Amino acid sequence: MAARPSGEAAPPIGRPEASAAESMVCYTVNHAARLLGQAIACRLAALGVTTGQLPTLLALYAQDGQTQTQLARRTGVEQPTMAVNLRRMERDGLITRTPDPADARRALVHLADKARAVRHDVQALRSRIDTEALAGFTPAEHEQLRGMLDRLVHNLNTLTAEPCDPAM
Repeated sequence: MAARPSGEAAPPIGRPEASAAESMVCYTVNHAARLLGQAIACRLAALGVTTGQLPTLLALYAQDGQTQTQLARRTGVEQPTMAVNLRRMERDGLITRTPDPADARRALVHLADKARAVRHDVQALRSRIDTEALAGFTPAEHEQLRGMLDRLVHNLNTLTAEPCDPAM
C-alpha cells in the first residue's frame, strides 16, 4: 500500500478511499443506506423484528386490519413478497389474519399482542437512529437533506417506472 502524502486527509471512518466510480453520489447514497440498514437491523433484532418486517408493521401501526393488497401497495412491495413477509410475521407471532367480513376470499391482517407490545420501542428506535445519523447537522441542513432525498426518490421512482432495458 502506498504511503499517503503528508497533509492528505484519510477517508472518513467506515468509508473506503473513493475511486472515480465511488465518488459518485449514487455510491455514497447506497453506502449510507447500507450502513443505516445495518444499524436498524441490529437494534430491531433485539425486539424480535427484522428490517423486512418494519414497513409492514409501520403500515399496521398507522391502520390495523388491512388486506395483503393494501399492505403491498402502502409499503411499495410486490404481492408475492408481501405474501412471504406476512407468512413469516404470522410465524413470528407479530400478526394474525381474520376473514374479511366484506369478502370472505380475503383476509384482514391485524397486529398481534407481540407487535403491539414493541410498538413504542420500534417507534423510539426509528427516532433515535434518525437523531444519531444526523448528529452534527443543523436543523436547516436536516431539512435540506430531506428535501434533496425526497427529490432523489421521486427521480428514481420515475426512472424505475419503465421496464428495465439492459441495453441502456
